[in-house]
Amino acid sequence: MNENKFKITSDIISKRSLYAVLIGFVVIATLRVGYLYWNLQKEKYVLAEEASKVLSVLFMEHRSYYQTLFINKNIVLSETTLPALPAFSAHDISERFSKKNNLHIKVQTVSDKARNSKNLADSEEQKAINYFAAHPKAEEYYRFVEETDTVKEGYYQYAIPLKIEQKCLKCHGKRESAPQFIQDRYESAYDYKLGEIRGILSIKTPERGISNFLSKSFWLEVFYDIFLFIGLFFSIRYLIYKFKKFSHDLEDDVETSTSDLHQTVSMLDEYKKALDESAIVSKADINGIITYVNDAVCEISGYSREELIGRNHNILRARGVSNKLFKKMWDTLLAKKVWRGFMRNRTKDGSDYYVEGTITPILDYNGDIKEFISVRYNVTELIEKRKEIKLSYTIDKLTALPNRNQFIEDVAQIEKPNIALINIDGFKAINDFYGIASGDNLLKQVSTKLNAMLKHDLFTLYRLHADEFAILGRGLLDIDEFVALVHHYEKELQHSIFNATEDQEITLSVSIGFGTGEQSLVKADMALKVAKTENREYFVYDEALNLESKHEANILMAKRLRTAINEQNIVPYFQPILHIASNKIEKYESLIRMNENGQVIPPGDFLPVAKQTKQYFKLTKTMIEAVLEVLQKEEVVLSVNLSIDDFTNDEMMDYLKNRFQERKCASRIIFELLESQSIENYDEIAHSIYELKELGIQIAIDDFGSGYSNFSHVLQLGADYIKIDGSLIKDIHTNKQSRILVEGIVDFSRRLGMQTIAEFVESEEILDILRSIRVDYAQGYHIAKPAPTLQQR
Repeated sequence: MNENKFKITSDIISKRSLYAVLIGFVVIATLRVGYLYWNLQKEKYVLAEEASKVLSVLFMEHRSYYQTLFINKNIVLSETTLPALPAFSAHDISERFSKKNNLHIKVQTVSDKARNSKNLADSEEQKAINYFAAHPKAEEYYRFVEETDTVKEGYYQYAIPLKIEQKCLKCHGKRESAPQFIQDRYESAYDYKLGEIRGILSIKTPERGISNFLSKSFWLEVFYDIFLFIGLFFSIRYLIYKFKKFSHDLEDDVETSTSDLHQTVSMLDEYKKALDESAIVSKADINGIITYVNDAVCEISGYSREELIGRNHNILRARGVSNKLFKKMWDTLLAKKVWRGFMRNRTKDGSDYYVEGTITPILDYNGDIKEFISVRYNVTELIEKRKEIKLSYTIDKLTALPNRNQFIEDVAQIEKPNIALINIDGFKAINDFYGIASGDNLLKQVSTKLNAMLKHDLFTLYRLHADEFAILGRGLLDIDEFVALVHHYEKELQHSIFNATEDQEITLSVSIGFGTGEQSLVKADMALKVAKTENREYFVYDEALNLESKHEANILMAKRLRTAINEQNIVPYFQPILHIASNKIEKYESLIRMNENGQVIPPGDFLPVAKQTKQYFKLTKTMIEAVLEVLQKEEVVLSVNLSIDDFTNDEMMDYLKNRFQERKCASRIIFELLESQSIENYDEIAHSIYELKELGIQIAIDDFGSGYSNFSHVLQLGADYIKIDGSLIKDIHTNKQSRILVEGIVDFSRRLGMQTIAEFVESEEILDILRSIRVDYAQGYHIAKPAPTLQQR
């Protein structure tokens, strides 16, 4: 019965809705047509006005052109030329224009004092003339003239004023000043003054023509709207039908949903049972009072259900947990958001356990918080494992000392730390000679020794990496006391005996860098580098030394060097080498330079940085490629400086052999071995030199007579040239000992079949002495300075 009543009511509502929509559409359609008609009238008015403005510009330009033509070209007015003036031609042109344009627009200049009767203003045009006379500043006149007994057809009247200009006064000024032909022909229209209204340009646009032009679009819009409204009406009618069907289907859905709801509730009970079996679940009201706990809560906490329900949830809070954590949790929950995270809780007997959980605010129908549900999982075992992992992260496995990670953390906690970085001298050689296992054993012995000496609250010992240890002072001593005490321990360490192997005892020396205060680790590292470089026992970072600025400068230079290599701005400069006997240039030394925006940077500024930043071998290859290009173009002999690092680098040696085999110019290259460096492995150097000489490459010992140079080097390396160091040459003319030493080098070289090259030849006097003691070649500023191109003396 109720179902039938519902259906009847729905049908009545549907019919009434349909009638209401139909009436609404009729009203809207009527209003829409009325609006379109009103808009049509407005568009006609605007279109006529805009068309008139465009035509007025064209006509006025035409009129001005012909008037100017008669004045500037001195055309004599006569019976023949008079019809060409706009005053006479405008009427006829307007008649033709009106017949040929679709809108039948008329354009004409008229006046209330027209000399040509065809240009006499009618009553509407006279109104426009009167308007401009009354309003001198007005620029246009526009109105619609309705159809009357005297006006056969309504039209839009547009006019602009025609005022007397200077050129007009020739014919409309004083009669006696007008051309004789004008005086004889016309009695009127004289005595005008500059700026007075002479007449108007009249443009008449028939209303019928505009209507015909716009009516097509008007009717298209009307028909479009009508069809649109009809379509909408039937669409709504269809929707009402669908709504009717939907209401019937809704009843069936409600019945089905009710059945599904019962099943869902049953499933939720099952889910709750599964959750209780696998997770720690509790509920609390908005004040944090526990209202429900499952068995898992009781089991892990040791409390009974009765002991927990009605108590505040902080009964489970462990001691020492930060209040910030709980504040953040409550801020999240009261903002109606889900909180997730780890929590350390407390059991009834006081022990701790860890849980990872989610607390969800449950909202009622109004969106207010009704209660909180907490679902947590026991992660105590996981947390304990993490602690073990963290411990391994901060402890060095080999020595059991705190490692670099712990060191960094500890330094950050101290306001003004004192740091000593300790590095074992020559440890790589020890490792290579005795083996890695012995090296590791030695590190453990050192760590044990140091730890025993430092076992008090003043210091903490760390192993940072490889053979580097760190001592951290916790600010209880000033830097001088800290350095003195660590230096004392260093002396004790150097007098200690260590076992390299079971039957081999050794002693050790170390280098130490000290730093204090802000950036103390960076300072200590810089100080350690100075100690190693200058072969000191220890070095204390001093702000006055400006090591930091030097470090920054090195970083900047490394960047500049990288850019120069990438942009091919590493270039060779060539210094001639004179054959003294023939007084001819026979060779050139290729010297590396960096060209930076036209500024030439000497090698001393960038080579040390190149070696520190692993760009040195790139520089060597860049120079070799540049030299090869010159050798391909010029029949010359060039020398290139190579370091011991180049000769002992297998990759560099392979590169050199391959490139000179490819270019077939090995006989015209000399490699100069820089003798300012200590040679530790003669066998390796000699082998590399042998392979190069097999290709035809010649070898020179550079800077001979200074540094580490000695005669045994020459014998072992089989050099072709000896370059005598400039420190012996530059004062050979004033220092007897220098001359004796140079004479000895020359005699030694000749006996071994080698030639000599003297560097730093800076005067003719020095050159004469070299010639007298039979030195083979000379090089220096007296011969020529280095230049970017090959040069003769």
